[in-house]
Amino acid sequence: MVKHGNLSFYEWVTGNDFFDQTVDPWDRTKKLLIEIHKRSLAEQVLLLSWATHRRKCDILWKSPSSEKLIPDLPFLISLMKKIMAEKSTLEFQDFASDAAIRNRLSQSSYETIMVSPVTLDENCVQALVLINYSELRGTVGISDFVSFVSSVLSMSLQNSRLFNELKNKDAKLKQWTLHVEKRIEEGTKQLLEKEMQFHSLFEGANDGIIVHDERGNIFEVNGVACRLLGYHRDELLKFNFQDIDVNASNIERNDFFMKVYQREKVNLFELKLKKKDGSTLVTELSSRKVRFRGIEAIQTFIRDISQRMDLESSLRESKEKYQLLVDSSLVGVFIVRNGIIEFVNRMVEDFTGHSKHLLVHRNFFDLIAPEDRSMVTRRETLREQGEVVQDRYEVQFAHKEGGKVWGEIRSCVVEIDGQPALLVNVIDITQRKQLEIKLLESQKMESIGTLAGGIAHDFNNLLGGILGYASLLLSDMTNDHPFYDDIHTIAETAKRAADLTNRLLAFARGGKYQVRDIDMNQTVKDVVAILSHTIDRSVAIETSLVKDLWKVKGDSQQIHQALLNVCLNARDAMPDGGRMIIQTSNVHLNETARTMLDAKPGDYVRVAVIDTGIGMDGKTVSRIFEPFFTTKPGGEGTGLGLSAVYGIVKNHDGTLSVESEIGQGTTMVLYFPRVYEEPQVKQEPVKSKKHIPEVLLVDDEEVIRQVGKRMLEKGGYRVHLAMNGKHAVQVFQSNQDKIDLVLLDLVMPEMGGKETFKKLREIDPDLKIVFTSGYGPYDRNDVLSTKGGVFVQKPFQTEVLLKTIHGILGNPLEQNQ
Repeated sequence: MVKHGNLSFYEWVTGNDFFDQTVDPWDRTKKLLIEIHKRSLAEQVLLLSWATHRRKCDILWKSPSSEKLIPDLPFLISLMKKIMAEKSTLEFQDFASDAAIRNRLSQSSYETIMVSPVTLDENCVQALVLINYSELRGTVGISDFVSFVSSVLSMSLQNSRLFNELKNKDAKLKQWTLHVEKRIEEGTKQLLEKEMQFHSLFEGANDGIIVHDERGNIFEVNGVACRLLGYHRDELLKFNFQDIDVNASNIERNDFFMKVYQREKVNLFELKLKKKDGSTLVTELSSRKVRFRGIEAIQTFIRDISQRMDLESSLRESKEKYQLLVDSSLVGVFIVRNGIIEFVNRMVEDFTGHSKHLLVHRNFFDLIAPEDRSMVTRRETLREQGEVVQDRYEVQFAHKEGGKVWGEIRSCVVEIDGQPALLVNVIDITQRKQLEIKLLESQKMESIGTLAGGIAHDFNNLLGGILGYASLLLSDMTNDHPFYDDIHTIAETAKRAADLTNRLLAFARGGKYQVRDIDMNQTVKDVVAILSHTIDRSVAIETSLVKDLWKVKGDSQQIHQALLNVCLNARDAMPDGGRMIIQTSNVHLNETARTMLDAKPGDYVRVAVIDTGIGMDGKTVSRIFEPFFTTKPGGEGTGLGLSAVYGIVKNHDGTLSVESEIGQGTTMVLYFPRVYEEPQVKQEPVKSKKHIPEVLLVDDEEVIRQVGKRMLEKGGYRVHLAMNGKHAVQVFQSNQDKIDLVLLDLVMPEMGGKETFKKLREIDPDLKIVFTSGYGPYDRNDVLSTKGGVFVQKPFQTEVLLKTIHGILGNPLEQNQ
């Protein structure tokens, strides 16, 4: 039954003496119209009368009476004509077939309109018009309500017309009143049932419902809203929305309600509400404009989304943890679909030099170096299509800053969002590849060095015979001998050949080895002194020498030669002049030196030679230390200068690096390990014996044995010969009391020089030894460092060999004079 305040429609009618005959029927009609207006929550209610023979439509009543008439009179006549034609109650949609009325309605601000005939005959039409009413909820709709009250209104109008006629017919009127009462009671019961259904829907909603005005003043709430907020209904009806908003002065909330009130399109709105117990409720608001109890209001649905927000927060935290895990991985991660990158982690950003946001949506294969791109494209396209291909391989990537980086790809197909995609993991192996390249270069240089050393050894043995016999012949000739010049030329040519083999041996980490403490600043000064008199003045030489430079230990002649070769190479790189800068400094190399410089960590003396010359490309830099490799025109260089530098530096446990760029000059840096100065132990010369000294010459080359025997005999020594190590031990055992010194070749078949040396020292621990070799003393420091050990490089000349032995045994020729 429809309520008005606490009274049903039926109660209101009977309580207001609606059927009291003493009351003016027209007053009752006006009261009824006012009540219809209140109960329908319409913007305006009209009672119209139109005589078919007239062009004017009479407005019998309008409510509210003080407001201006909303529709104009011509439009009202159109409505009355439509009612006359249809003879039934018409709503907004029922006017669709009438173009004129439909156009007027579309241009107006009407949201709802209903026209119901009250009285209808051929000459006159009386109709009830409701404009912008509020639909009743439940099984009883506004149409049923209007149909019902229209009949009441019709009777009220008839009462008005027949008031004078019926005032004397009290009995008949009572009878009619009783009849009407029954109808009203039945209709009221139906309306009450419909109202109860509406109340059930309002209270049974899953969401909280609050009815309020645009300023937030609350008119009505349902039970769900009360339970959500923890308040009683009476408490909430005293509140404004700001009283339950966590942010009382929430401007966004006010703007939201104002847009709803102005019928602007709005989205769902999140709002934190205060519960009665002080806790916070996270809600989602959905609002619309309605008419409530005759006024415009806002109906807001409140949905508790706290659980959803907790879930979203949990998902967000999980995503952040996942992102952190993926981004902190040392492995680059790509997700690729149809060749396009959909996801990368931070490692990829570091690996390629590109920002993450610039990599997404980019073609994955564009990141691959051109020489590997077709191979990677073919493999990964086939893999994404389901083919079985190699899932682990090495590839070069193009870095943003230029250059290339090496990566090991491990790829597989995964399903993301129901579609196949490639999960590509990339491990940065650039450092490993650099180490492999260095190792290969080192092995290559070691192999070349071994080959060069072997050639130099054999060649030195051959030169030993040539130079030895030439020097013997020269020692027995006067300058005016007819063959003197020829033999002298042979000897000089053999010396130059020996110098060439010494360069090969320097590269092969061999050669002469006279160790002492070296001041590199002094070595630089000596080299600069030579350069200042030999190179063109267009090349300016500058030095930057650090004070208190550490000492290094090594062969000063070799180190001097190495630095001179580097400087001459720098000079040749500046044909049009330039600057050559030589710097020295003390440096400490850490663990990275193992990778970058192939050197042990520790203290080093650094010598840098910087030129402003033509520079070199990377390919040339990679080969400059190879023997016989040169960029000079044919006949202008042997290609052994820098290879000798490489061998000398490595022979001294040092390392070196080269940085060069075409047109930008070259920087070559030599590193020599630091040594601490130790007091020099001066070896006392051995007193010669009164008898003629005897020497055991051990060599596997016949020509060396014979020429050596001649040289020693020329120096006044008696000579025993042995063709190998075993033979030497036998000869020494037989002549132990006679032999004063052994001239021992270090490289021999069957029993080598090291083993022979040990056997001889077992027999005589004080035996004096002079070692010889075409290789040089490298890797034989354990032998040479023993007491009494001296080294003579092959090929040796008569005066060199005799001078060495004289220093040990003395000169027998002088002793016998």
